Amino acid sequence: MPLLVDLVIAVHDARRPIARAVRSALLAGLGPDALRVTVVCHNIEREAIAGALGTELADAVRLLELRDGIRSPAGPFNFGLDHATARFVSIMGSDDMLEPDALAAWAAFAERNELAAVIPVERHAGGRLIRTPPVRPRRSAPLDPVRDRLAYRTAPLGLIDLTLLQRLGARMAEGVATGEDQDFSARIWFSGARLGYARGLPAYLVGADAAERTTFAHRGVADEFQASLALVREPWFAELPLAARRALAVKLTRVHVFSFLDRRLAAGDWAAADGAELSGVIGAFEAAAPGFAGGLSRADAHVLAALGETSASLEGLRALAAARRRFGAPATVLPARRGALLAPDAPPRFMAASALL
Repeated sequence: MPLLVDLVIAVHDARRPIARAVRSALLAGLGPDALRVTVVCHNIEREAIAGALGTELADAVRLLELRDGIRSPAGPFNFGLDHATARFVSIMGSDDMLEPDALAAWAAFAERNELAAVIPVERHAGGRLIRTPPVRPRRSAPLDPVRDRLAYRTAPLGLIDLTLLQRLGARMAEGVATGEDQDFSARIWFSGARLGYARGLPAYLVGADAAERTTFAHRGVADEFQASLALVREPWFAELPLAARRALAVKLTRVHVFSFLDRRLAAGDWAAADGAELSGVIGAFEAAAPGFAGGLSRADAHVLAALGETSASLEGLRALAAARRRFGAPATVLPARRGALLAPDAPPRFMAASALL
């Protein structure tokens, strides 16, 4: 029978729990005639990863070696996907796991609903639910990228039809410090293809022992938002309806801009030049998605306004940032634009959907 799923795992260090990841994939409900697991050995000898796997697991997977000298998962994931031939492709981190029978359940869900991609439930290894994307209550398929807030699931996990991937030309962004998957997932979620959320089915588990994950590394504004700015300047992004462009810009601001700001303020590592640069990022989002900030809370808008003020002090910004985290206060519930009160990603509906997920 034709191969159903090509699963790609990227690994750069033999100390990673790669055997655990591979074992979980092989127990995800698909036999060897339907599943091929490819482990891309990134800037490390194939033999070192084979040793970490042990003979039985090493014999059960395809080991590919990529040496690009770049410390980014984009290269190995692209490399593995370039070697895929199955109906569906899937990617997985070497620190992560799949719950038993996950792949079989996702594939059956895709078949029942004629889906081009399946977005899985995502949990931490300890069991806590990761509340993204905050889809509409009880909604599974088909999904709407704006009403189901798909922008909030950045990692392109689950199953993706290979022909869709090829048609879109979706690739991880190589050469960026972070955010390599932002354009990749956004192209898929906003492609118009039939998508589903695997509600109630086995989950993708995010490992707790990823000590070297680079999410919280210190970076300047330019490096932190290189991928985001490239995304909103893409020709395909400009062709999206305004509501879709606004949805993506709101997510980039709410998740990436504010988390970056919080980290830098907590470290006391802030200067007026940083505020000006970050204000420039917001300006680029506004140019690409006019009016997007109206969907943010009023407290969020106060922070954004302060970024462009040369007189804004560290303590002043900290106070404004703390105010936007007082969830339930009127300024955190009411949107900056009065007419946006019932928009899918405005605070009232966004908070409710997240709580009900």
